[in-house]
Amino acid sequence: MKLLVTRNSNKPHVIKYIRDDGSETWMYADDFFVQHDLSHYALEKKLNFTSAFMGMLNNGMDIKDFENREKRKQLSITQEALYAENMANLFLMEIKQENFDDFNEVSKQAFDNMNTSIPALTLNENQISEIRIFLLQLLKTWKELPVGQTLTLNFTF
Repeated sequence: MKLLVTRNSNKPHVIKYIRDDGSETWMYADDFFVQHDLSHYALEKKLNFTSAFMGMLNNGMDIKDFENREKRKQLSITQEALYAENMANLFLMEIKQENFDDFNEVSKQAFDNMNTSIPALTLNENQISEIRIFLLQLLKTWKELPVGQTLTLNFTF
């Protein structure tokens, strides 16, 4: 699957996913959603997730379903997707503030607040470091991308 993010200045950016079967799903997005999707990309790629956000999109889900509260409630969310959503936000929080003293503890607390019946995922320090570094590189590339240009990323399942 390919993730294409087009940078615009006087209108919303465009996030497009081209699935392995050639079909597409896309949406207009502000800076937050671009960064959020890049965070998903970074952690799902580094953790080799196949059934989280990227996998759901590759399997035919429309990205706009996430914007619709009623459709979102009806989605069949995988365990990987729950982990990815929780951590995508946490990795972005670290970038905006500073790294957590104990990423796994913060992740566990956030996951516990979601009231799921599954345990929080624990990452080792190498995984956390790789995701942080990769996400920072992606966000730097995005920030430096000229207006009108498209960032293209590949995701292999």
